[in-house]
Amino acid sequence: MNDTLLLIANILTFIGAGIATVAALFKAKRRVLLFQSVNHVLEIIAQFMTKAYSGMVQEIITLVYSVVILFVKSTKKAPKIIISVLCLVAGLVIGIVVNVLFSGNIWYGYFPIAAAAIYAIFVIIAFFADKDELKGDLLLKIGLMINVACWSIYSWFVKLYPAMAFNGVAFIFAAISVIRILMSMKRRKEQPPVPAEESAE
Repeated sequence: MNDTLLLIANILTFIGAGIATVAALFKAKRRVLLFQSVNHVLEIIAQFMTKAYSGMVQEIITLVYSVVILFVKSTKKAPKIIISVLCLVAGLVIGIVVNVLFSGNIWYGYFPIAAAAIYAIFVIIAFFADKDELKGDLLLKIGLMINVACWSIYSWFVKLYPAMAFNGVAFIFAAISVIRILMSMKRRKEQPPVPAEESAE
């Protein structure tokens, strides 16, 4: 691999990681998705430059998903669930085909495929757990932990070290969030039930 291309790819990945970090500071969902989309574009270019085609495919599908969600104004679950399922299937099928045909069926090429698939599954399950906000958040954070762990390992093998570091840090923060959610759920279970007369008042 050309050292200059590798350097440029790592610079793009570093910029993308910075943009993704800035996105986490926003509360507006559309603005977060917009910044994350820019990160995905930079990641796609970087991975194309380093011939990391398996990861590139998953980034493209994630970008398409983010753009679609940006323009889907429906508040109903059905459209978002359908989009998530379609992206899950597309990521699995296209990802495996690309890894076999263009990446020599390398074993670590399956990490991005697993990352995207597992996270999508957890997101879909979380959609049905929204009556219990803590449970939904827990599912999303666990899915995120697995996702970024897979991406961090993959980034190491394709030599995109800023992405590896960023995903490593994201894993730590997600793990801390999981611990906090579990502690909150434990405290909630330990609280005595509110008597019917008091709740009526």
